[in-house]
Order: sequence, then C-alpha cells, then structure tokens
Amino acid sequence: MNFNQFVFRNTIRNKHLYLAYFFSTAMSVMVFFAFTALANHPSIVGGALDKRADSGMTAAAVIIYLFAFLFVFYSMDIFIQSRKKEFGLMMIQGMSPKQLKNMIFIENLVIGFFATITGSILGVGFTQLIILLANRLLHLDFALYFPSRTILITIASFAVLFLAISFLIRTRLPKMSVQELLKAGDLGKGKIKFSTFKAVLGILLIVIGYIVALIVPGVAVITVMLPVIAIVIIGTALFFNQASVMLIEALKKNVQLFWKKTNMIVFSDLSFRMKDNARSFILVAIISTVAFAAIGTLYGLEKILLGTIQNEPFEVELMDKPAVTEKGADTIDAIFSDENVSADKVLTSVYSIEDKQFLTESDYNKLAKLTGEATISVKDKAVNLMPENPQMGSSDETTDINTITVASQKLQVSKHIKTSLISVYMPTYVVPDHTDFGQVQATKRAVWVTKDASRDSLIAVGKRMEKELDTYASAKTYMEQSIIDGYAPILFVGVFIGVIFFVSAGSFLYFRLYSDLAKDTEKFAMIYKIGLTKKELKKMISQQVGILFFTPIIVSVIHGGVALTAMYHIFDMGMQKEGYFVLGLFIAIQVVYYLLARHFYFKKVYASLQQN
Repeated sequence: MNFNQFVFRNTIRNKHLYLAYFFSTAMSVMVFFAFTALANHPSIVGGALDKRADSGMTAAAVIIYLFAFLFVFYSMDIFIQSRKKEFGLMMIQGMSPKQLKNMIFIENLVIGFFATITGSILGVGFTQLIILLANRLLHLDFALYFPSRTILITIASFAVLFLAISFLIRTRLPKMSVQELLKAGDLGKGKIKFSTFKAVLGILLIVIGYIVALIVPGVAVITVMLPVIAIVIIGTALFFNQASVMLIEALKKNVQLFWKKTNMIVFSDLSFRMKDNARSFILVAIISTVAFAAIGTLYGLEKILLGTIQNEPFEVELMDKPAVTEKGADTIDAIFSDENVSADKVLTSVYSIEDKQFLTESDYNKLAKLTGEATISVKDKAVNLMPENPQMGSSDETTDINTITVASQKLQVSKHIKTSLISVYMPTYVVPDHTDFGQVQATKRAVWVTKDASRDSLIAVGKRMEKELDTYASAKTYMEQSIIDGYAPILFVGVFIGVIFFVSAGSFLYFRLYSDLAKDTEKFAMIYKIGLTKKELKKMISQQVGILFFTPIIVSVIHGGVALTAMYHIFDMGMQKEGYFVLGLFIAIQVVYYLLARHFYFKKVYASLQQN
C-alpha cells in the first residue's frame, strides 16, 4: 500500500470524522448549483428578466461563489485545528511534516470530489423543487429541465476551488511540536482577553450605522448605503469578537447568576466559545442580513405597488382633453359591451389653476354615489381633499390653508376630508357648482365601476384598451396582473437568493456545532460521572446550541429590520407588515432548525455518555 492509498482508505474508513465537514461542503456545492441552474433556466435566459436583472444575477452568482470559497476554507481550517492530537500520533509513527501536508492536500481533494458529486445531485433535486413551488405560489410558468450546463460549470468551479483551498490549507497546519500536538486537548485556553475600547467601538459603529440609515430621508438612503454597510460590518465584527466577550465576562461577575444551578458550567467556557465562533457569527450574520433584506425589499415593494392599485375605487379611469376623453369613453364602452361586462360610467371635469386642482360639488357627489361613499355639501365654501392612503409624492396639505383663490374669487376652506375618489398629487379642493373658473380649460375625466365581472374578463378588457385606445387609460385588474406577471420572476430570484443564503448560514452553524462534538462529549462525560442528570444535560445542551444558533440570527434580524426600514424610507413609508412577515418567517425557520439540531446533538452526546 503506497502513501496515496493509505490517505484515501483512511479518509473513507474514518468517514464519521469527516461527516460534518463533508455535509457542510456538499451544502455549499448544492447552493451554488441551484442558483447557477436558475440563472441558466431557459425561461430566464429567454427574456423573463431585463438586462439589469440578468447582470444582478451574474453578480449574485459571483458573490455566492466567493461565500462558498470562504465557507469551505474556514470550515476546513476549523476541521484541521480540531485534529491536532491525530496529527501528533501520526508524527510519532514516523510521518514527516511534508507527508502530513500532502495527506491534508489529498484528503481535501477526496472530500471535495465526493462533496461536489453529492452537492450536484442534491442541487438537481433542490432546483426542481424550488421551480415547482415557484410555479405554484408565484403563478410562474417555469418548465422543469435537466441542467447539464450547470453540472459542468459546478464541477469546473469547485475543482478550482478545492484545488486552491488544498494548497492554501497547507499553510494553516498547526505549527507545534509533537508533544504540544498530543497535549492539545489538555493544554487549556488560558485567560480570555478582550479590548474594552474595541468592544465599545463596535457597539458605537453599529449604533451610528443604524442612526444614519434611519434618519436619512427618501432616496438619499441609496447615497449612504455603502458607507453604512461598511460601518455596520466592521461594528458587527468587533461586537462578536470583543463586545460579546466583554458582556459575558461582566455576567460572570454576577455571583447570584453565575452560581445558579448549571450556569457555572455553561458560562465557564462561553467566552472562549464566543471568541472561537466570532468569524462564524460574522459570516452568518452578514449572509442572513442579505437574505432578509433581499426578500423583504422585493416582497414589500410588490405589495406596495399592488396596494396602490388595489386602493383605487374605479375599475377603469381615463383623463385627457374633453374631446379625447369622450372619444376614448365611447371605445371603452364598446369594449365592455363586447366582453359582456356590465359597467357604470361617470364623466366629470377637473380644473387646474396655479398648482391646485378643483372639481365641483356635483361632480364629486357623482363619484361618491358611483362608489357608495358619502356625498358632501360645501355651502359656498371649499372642502380640502386629502389622500386616503398617502403615497410618495401625494399632497399632505391639511389645515395650513384657510382660504383659497379661484379666478379672483376667495373661498373659505371649511373642512378637510380624506378620499380615494380622485388622485391627490397636488392641493385639491371641492368648490360650489356656481364657481367661475374663468378661461381655464377643463380636463375631462371618465371613470367606470363594474358589476359581477370575472377577473379574466376584466383582464381581457385591459388588453383590448391597450391596443385600441389612442390615449392612455388605466385598467385596475389588468394593471394588477401585469405587475404580478412582470414582478414574479424578479421576486422569485430574490426569494431564491435569500433562501440560498439562509440555507448556507444554517449549514455553517450546523458544521460549527458538530466540530466541537468530541470536546463537548468529553466535558459532559466528566460532569455526568459526578451526578449530572439527563434533564440537566438537556438543559445545558439547549442553552449551548441556542447561543450558537440564535446569537448571529438575533443580530441579523435587527440589522435586517433597520435595512428594510431604511429601504421603505425611499418611498416615505415606515416599516411595512410585509417586512415584519419576512423577519418573523425566518425566525420561525431558525427555531425549527434549532430544535432539530438540538435533538440530534443531544441524542449523539447522550449515546456517547451511555457507552462510557
């Protein structure tokens, strides 16, 4: 048996030692495969997305590949550092440092090969599942297909990745003597160190990033986005690496808390765990925040656009010069008749004077009766109309104006009412019917309300209006469907990216948990012998796994909440319920992930204790 055969057989026969690393690596391959398969889907390549979205997907694929590189490299580094005793035993038996490096090189290639094959197979199934769900939930029409091109891209990409990591990881081998390697698990970690200055700086940077993101108005959010992201990432790194350790050390000084039941055991090495897991937490927090922001922004924007249209009280609206509106209204009436849709129509006049718009009392009441709203009586005064559902650019003028002038006539503003009967994008008033508008040319507005019409019929009406009218008219149901059809592929891509990033974060936490399994089992075994109960063991493991799984997620949820609030500020809105829904959904998924990981981890530890 030569050296290469020894390494290969050692890797295969001791597969249980490599399982966590293999699983995490395979997940990285699957994530990249699934996204690349989506990017190369015939429906998308054929033009479902515009060029900017296509460029965005290419950029996302590069980012995912870079994250996969960092993830695999860091996972392998953790794996290497946890095998110090094994390396010491091998060197005692005559293995030279050069052979040890070659062994790691070959091992990584072997694991990388099988992880690439396994991840690609899982990726094929995962991609088909996502496409089926997207077709069902988002009403897409993406066909299932076999991603042969993606298989080649994935194999080539990860062959390069694993080859590069295999060379780089040789430089990460522990530089210790044989004696130090053999005693690696017994040396202890010494005294925990942290910098109070760096800890406070990390918290301050996060707070400053939050404040800037939340107070900057409107589209200025886009200008400060990159600086804020940079500040928050640096702050997050310092928080996990320094501030978290400082907070834990402060808690340990609380004697009442530290000596309560099993808290002493949990807190004893918690600072070291936070320090050791800092890079993991930083990576998971950033990845998860990207997932929250991508899905929350796209999902929220779609709901905002649809909500704006759905709040319109009229099925069809046409507004233009009187002659154009009257001609268009006849065409629309004919289309409704051809499609067997019953509709009631109202014609009104709108006057625009000095950045204000006016309509008469009788015209307003026609619209109110058409939609079943309350009519009004102005009594020789004026009524200020305000938007019922304010949107970006809407007039928010309220009680600041007490009188208005209409063609040299002064009218007192009697009250302010909210309405959706007319678009309020400038100060808008209802005035008495006898008001003289002088030489101002009226704009004619025609609106229709339908009765018991099917959605398909209304969509057909909108399609014909688009083709047959010489002017623009809005058709509510048709516009809704157009937004859904045009937005669904982009929403699908955003959700897909978010899910991929979240799965990556979960698999990374899973690997980090199981990389400490042997050490934790040894610690629990000693305590178990002196009377630790099964219930206490389960509680300690629940706390330990909970800290690992929820610390980065809580931070990323806060980051994501601030990011979504800032994004909605572009539209002069606060945090929307869609944003809360996305954050809540991810927290629920993480809870399920935590419960499963805790169950299997406890089962593994307890089985090992029973054997001892």
